[in-house]
Amino acid sequence: MLWQVWQVLLWFPVLVVLMSLIEHQVHQRLMHKKPRFLFLRRLAVRNKIFMSHAVDHHGQYRKVFHDEPLPHGEDRGIRLNLREGLIESLPVSLLLYCFSTTAALMFPIVVCLHHVLWNQVHMEMHKPEDRFFSSWPLYKFVARHHFLHHRHPNKNFNVALPIGDFLYGTIAKPTSADRESMKSESWSR
Repeated sequence: MLWQVWQVLLWFPVLVVLMSLIEHQVHQRLMHKKPRFLFLRRLAVRNKIFMSHAVDHHGQYRKVFHDEPLPHGEDRGIRLNLREGLIESLPVSLLLYCFSTTAALMFPIVVCLHHVLWNQVHMEMHKPEDRFFSSWPLYKFVARHHFLHHRHPNKNFNVALPIGDFLYGTIAKPTSADRESMKSESWSR
C-alpha cells in the first residue's frame, strides 16, 4: 500500500509536465499552423481546429484581450471539453501502461484536472468574472503569459501551466508596448 502511494506521488508531477508538453505541442502545431500535407488540408476537423483558434479566437482577442462574460454554451471556442479530453488521453494512457499501470490510470485524471484548471483560468482571462483566484500572484503571472501569446502568437503556447514554454524555449519577452498595454489589465496590478 505504501508503495502505491509513493507511485502516485512520484508519477503526478511527471504527468503534469507531460500534459504541459502535450498542450504546448497541440497548441503550436495544430492550432497555429496550417496543415503541410495535402490530405490533412482536406480534413474538415483539422481545418476547423486551425480556423477556430488561429483565426476566430486570435481575431477576437488580439486587440481586446477580454470582453463581457458570455452565457454558458456560447463560450465553446474558449473552453476545453472534458469528455473529448478523456477520449484523447486514452492513447497516451496506453503508452504509459507499458511503464506503469499507476501512470496509465492517473493520466486521464491529470487531463481532467488540467482541463478544469485551464477552463477556469482561460475564462477569467477572456471573460472576467472576478473568480476567487483572480487576485492571486500565480494567476496574474499566467494571465500576463497568455496576454503575450495574443500579442506574439508564435510564443507562450501554454495557458494554465507554462512548463512546456520554458522547456521548449518559447517564452515571449514583453516589449515596452506590451508592458504599456498590460497596465490597463486588472491582473497587472
